Amino acid sequence: MLTFFIIMTGKLVFTLPVRLRAVAALVPAGSAVADIGSDHAFLPLYLAGSGRCTRVIAVEVAPGPYRRALAAVQAAGLGDRIEVRRGNGLAPLQPGEVDTVTMTGLGAVTQQEILAAGPEVRRQLRHLVLQPQGKAGPLRRYLAAGGWRLEDEDLVLAGGHYYFILAAVPGESPAYSDLEWQLGPLLLQKRHPLLAGYILDKMEKLTAAAGQLSQARGAVARTRRGELDRQLARLQEVATWLQNVVKS
Repeated sequence: MLTFFIIMTGKLVFTLPVRLRAVAALVPAGSAVADIGSDHAFLPLYLAGSGRCTRVIAVEVAPGPYRRALAAVQAAGLGDRIEVRRGNGLAPLQPGEVDTVTMTGLGAVTQQEILAAGPEVRRQLRHLVLQPQGKAGPLRRYLAAGGWRLEDEDLVLAGGHYYFILAAVPGESPAYSDLEWQLGPLLLQKRHPLLAGYILDKMEKLTAAAGQLSQARGAVARTRRGELDRQLARLQEVATWLQNVVKS
């Protein structure tokens, strides 16, 4: 789904893809936000144009996306509320000038590297809203190890892909099981309606991988097959629990 913008009666009216709408919903109203890796600046345009946030900084390191963000902000007439800066990660920011950082569409490892590279800015933040590409489990663990506590989570399905959104605040994280880190402890707690579908999708992929190993010989293949079987068993338990909850 493409994002589009329309100017009507002096107001900016636009629709965001479901993934970015879920991110925007977890951004605290009234916060000062920096969107890292902003590309077309769709999220900053929504946050500022809707009035949810009065100050947004869009950060881009690549020249093409940086120019696209500048053009989009200028076309929307929101230059008084959105500033576009060119630079890598948190480097273009001064400590304390924003209280919230958003990152969407970047790999989980890249997001970790960006946070790790800007300790002065990171220590002044009060909120992180992150949508990692790929596995979210390692990012959850990284945040907890760095003094962040998950405050909320969401899961969306778009274009046949599942996307995790993590909202974190400074604080000590509870201890979670491996499966909770992997699937999302807060998604499990609130029995998110898309979680069962995500688990079944993951089980299909694990089953296919296990099937490929069934013909392989050697200790390494047998060990890996055993690991996959154990993962499948644990996921099946959670899927059954979620299905029973829905039925009840």
